[in-house]
Amino acid sequence: MADNEQKYIRVRLKFSRKGPVKYLGHLDMLRYFQKVMLRANIDIRYSEGFNPHQIMSFAYPLGVSMETTGDYLDIDLVSYDGLEDLVTRLNKVMNEGIAIESAKLLDDKALNAMAAVYAAGYKVTVSSSEMDQADLAKDKLEVMCQELVAKPEIIISKKKCGKKKKEEVVEKDIKEGIFELKADSDNVLNMLLKSGSALNIKPVSVIEALSENIGKNLKVEAILRTDIYGQAEDGSIVSLSQ
Repeated sequence: MADNEQKYIRVRLKFSRKGPVKYLGHLDMLRYFQKVMLRANIDIRYSEGFNPHQIMSFAYPLGVSMETTGDYLDIDLVSYDGLEDLVTRLNKVMNEGIAIESAKLLDDKALNAMAAVYAAGYKVTVSSSEMDQADLAKDKLEVMCQELVAKPEIIISKKKCGKKKKEEVVEKDIKEGIFELKADSDNVLNMLLKSGSALNIKPVSVIEALSENIGKNLKVEAILRTDIYGQAEDGSIVSLSQ
């Protein structure tokens, strides 16, 4: 690095999003955080050129209507007065339902949040018009989960447009992307699923596979993303907050 080149401060923010704000799309969230940085008077780095913009990147864009207790935003700062002050100033200007949970410094070699994504955790609430409530009790859900993950393959079918815009049905084995699937409580499942560019498993796909396996339709009532994870050098799965 040249002597006159400025060294910026890389920070990873962990935030939650609950309530009505879950209906904001990804671009809305981007614009929201850009305004928050201005309102909190954060000395954030801007890109160069004719149309400078704040340097920030989200780990894994959240789907509309999904809540989260563990999402991530990386920002570059020109200066700051410590992580505690940064979190306090941001939370003072946040709208209800969105909060900064923590912040950590990143070194120069750390991957940005989006590139670091390896897996995501979810709590999925389900119901079924074809089953009694007793059939969705924790112990019954656990049996369903164990039976599914014990299968040598977990195949789902997806429709997509092929050549000449003709609709095609494509089968996909998602078993290798399900790291964990278990009952959390009545009507609620815990999932740890592969995420990222190489393989990206959605919780809805797992529910579809469960429905197919038990021969009854499960309806997704709510999805909470609990955290996003990277992969350590030893292969273990670790939270992006660590």
